[in-house]
Amino acid sequence: MKFVHISDVALPHIGGVEYVVHKYSTMQRWDGHKSYVITSKLPNTKDFEEIDGVPYYRLSKAEMGTSIISKIKKIKPNLVHTHSYIAAPVLSYFHKINSNIPILRHIHDVYIGKYEEYSGWEGSKTYERFEGFIIKLPYTAYITPSKYTKSRLVELGLPEERIHVVHPGVDIEKFGKSDGNYLREKYKIPKDKKIIGFVGRLSTGKGPQYLIEAAKEMKDVYIVLVGPNPNPKTSGILGIEDMLKNLVKKYRMEDRVIFAGKIRDEEVPLYYDSFDIFCLPSISEGFGMSIAEALAAGKPVVSFRITAIPEIVRDGYNGLLAEPRDVNELREKLEMLINDENLYEKLKKNARGSIEKYTWENSYKKLMEVYSLYL
Repeated sequence: MKFVHISDVALPHIGGVEYVVHKYSTMQRWDGHKSYVITSKLPNTKDFEEIDGVPYYRLSKAEMGTSIISKIKKIKPNLVHTHSYIAAPVLSYFHKINSNIPILRHIHDVYIGKYEEYSGWEGSKTYERFEGFIIKLPYTAYITPSKYTKSRLVELGLPEERIHVVHPGVDIEKFGKSDGNYLREKYKIPKDKKIIGFVGRLSTGKGPQYLIEAAKEMKDVYIVLVGPNPNPKTSGILGIEDMLKNLVKKYRMEDRVIFAGKIRDEEVPLYYDSFDIFCLPSISEGFGMSIAEALAAGKPVVSFRITAIPEIVRDGYNGLLAEPRDVNELREKLEMLINDENLYEKLKKNARGSIEKYTWENSYKKLMEVYSLYL
């Protein structure tokens, strides 16, 4: 079979959607299928290249919204799996005139009402109305990463019977293999100090500002922020690294807040293994990939009770949940884990087991089952 994945942004740009596209396309290749990726051209990328055996075709953003159909016709796929907003209108039109090729729309999150971290046109009310329009465009079927996202689509009027939940996977076997001392040795963190980790882009939507606010009086805690400062020119998202550093300076936390930036792939498990607690105070998650990875590393999670997060973080079982944007409650939850050793050990014990079903193998199996309904 031939499958085409269409994504507004793909590798080498790093993000949840980019990683999902990479995993599914490569797994399809390993499974004997031919998979292709069509994406937008980023600075310093080639018009065509292969990544792990998968051909990547890169078009300008204008071409993503206009001439992408001609590229699809040249490939002649059995099914199109689109993750794109830019190409949504033209692909919906293509679906109407080519009923022989199923087009599945993968909606990773619903951003309506959550545009505060976006810059330029992406942050305008016009763009929010644009999303409301393109979400309702007709496709063969729809895929979401969580029950929460599916429920949002049903609220917006999409047919429930054609919306399929396919959770993304986690490379569980990568985590929990090191001695957990990597960060203490790298950054000279004393053994008697706790490490609270954050992994995600440095933007308001991921909430690192809430973590810094919550931890400003926690003198025996180190904060390690892992993730890039987004570039609005490529992602449309405004990075807040300067604002975060100003907060750190304001609260005199320079000696215990570490900006690790974008780290190497091989370092990722070492960082998670070194955290004592993982905190992602995000205000919206279609699934919560970094939360799942932290649980795979056996780390209790503290986050907000919002969107899809409660589907993987069970309050009092593998983590603790605070009310959205409530910095005081977020601080209380973090301090509970730091001060109550029995509670910490209980949540730590449950963490890895709570995520074991979210393997990439299970995710891929479910995805191909959905494909088979429409092939």
